Amino acid sequence: MPTPPSSRNPAAPPPPTGRPTGPPAAPPPLLRPGLPVAAAVAIACAASFMVVTDGAIVNVALPAVNADLGLGSAAARWVVDAYLLVLGGFTLLAARAGDLFGRRATLRAGLVLFTAASAAGGLADSGPALIAARAAQGLGASALATSTLGVVLAATADRPELRRRAMSAWAASSSSAAALGVLLGGVLTEHAGWRWVMYVNVPVGVALLAAVQLCLRPADGRAPLGRLDLPGALVSTAGVGLLLFAVTRGGEYGWTSPTTLAGLAAAVLLLAAFVRIEARTGDPLVRLPVFRLPGVPAGNLVVLLLGAGLTASLFLVSQLVQQVLGYSAQQAGLAMLPMGVCLAAAALLSRRLLDAGARRLPFYGGTVAAAGLLWLATLPADADYAVDLLGPLLLIGSGLGLMLMSATTAATAAVPPAEAGLASGLLNTSRQLGGALGLALLGAIAQSATGTSDVGASGAAPATPAALLHGSHAALLAAAALSLLGALASLLLPGARSTRP
Repeated sequence: MPTPPSSRNPAAPPPPTGRPTGPPAAPPPLLRPGLPVAAAVAIACAASFMVVTDGAIVNVALPAVNADLGLGSAAARWVVDAYLLVLGGFTLLAARAGDLFGRRATLRAGLVLFTAASAAGGLADSGPALIAARAAQGLGASALATSTLGVVLAATADRPELRRRAMSAWAASSSSAAALGVLLGGVLTEHAGWRWVMYVNVPVGVALLAAVQLCLRPADGRAPLGRLDLPGALVSTAGVGLLLFAVTRGGEYGWTSPTTLAGLAAAVLLLAAFVRIEARTGDPLVRLPVFRLPGVPAGNLVVLLLGAGLTASLFLVSQLVQQVLGYSAQQAGLAMLPMGVCLAAAALLSRRLLDAGARRLPFYGGTVAAAGLLWLATLPADADYAVDLLGPLLLIGSGLGLMLMSATTAATAAVPPAEAGLASGLLNTSRQLGGALGLALLGAIAQSATGTSDVGASGAAPATPAALLHGSHAALLAAAALSLLGALASLLLPGARSTRP
């Protein structure tokens, strides 16, 4: 049966419907009878891999997209940002939809939309058409992203001995997908054309639709209890959109320009209104008392900073090696492969380290990643891969891999099974929103330090390799600061101040 609605704010007047208050009841079983937990974990990992890969796979293809469709640098960033922004903005709404209408129905709707939008993106013949398809992909991906961690938590609710193993597999698939997506994008762009970075999602989406149909229980036919908080979803998405607009325009018009300041002010007001709506509505997207659970506030902050550093660094490095070092799309993907391997290996290793009693893995991981980014910020114009690139990429991958799984575990350790959907929605929103904001902020810093305008839009002369390298150095320094800030924020997680390291 569908999950009952979230609890209401005790300060708000009792609603007239008389629906029960308090946390929602535990969800019904996800799997069909006779299927192992591994089936649910496999579906979650595959869906997570596809969603995260699609956030990165376009990075390497952007130069080819620019050449074919005539995009400028700002429009090219929106090919990535449109996906991340819509995904981050609608994840909480998708999480609530899954609670009300069932995981399988939400997953199926997300897969259908994501697969159709991928096909439309491959057929796009203009920049606006491609950006619109990417936004539709993000909307479909929000239904997928919110379910992956929720499925893992729900499937292992009564099997604590399997939870860390399942979460390490989920973290390995989702974290490595970002770097491996760069490799896949490079191979497809060079050998099949950039449109295949869109088309490749179609067969994967169809296969996942079949797996969901065969493995997950259908919801019963009764009407859902509660309602979707559409006002909250619209206000939060508008607030995030304005925040992203203001951060992006800050590098172009100046951080103290009226456009930037007005956008920031409007974003703050809208996000404050969202909190007020959630406190007063009977069926909120976010049940505010969940933030009183140990690890939830600090864990989401760490994951937000992790998403910013990971997404932005992948974008910056993939553009740097192509535009400054002259790598082809496939060579750029191969260059990023060791980073993806380290991301997966470190996420898997995290489980053993946590089982052994390690308590400060997010701090160590964030510090190691910051060291790699600082090293990369000294990259010379005639860089040698083995000497100048391989070392920092290994550090970045290892550090971020340690950070993701351990921070997620700490943030969800105190969450009861009935709140698994909300917890996964919050963490995925934090990660995707962090990626969108990080890409906008660091992209603006790079453009400002480069000292050029939007080439494709204005017809100005392209930036020299030396100017592009200088801009990348500035953005990588900012990415290192974000990673170090995430490491420091992880000290607020439960157990991080324990005397045991």
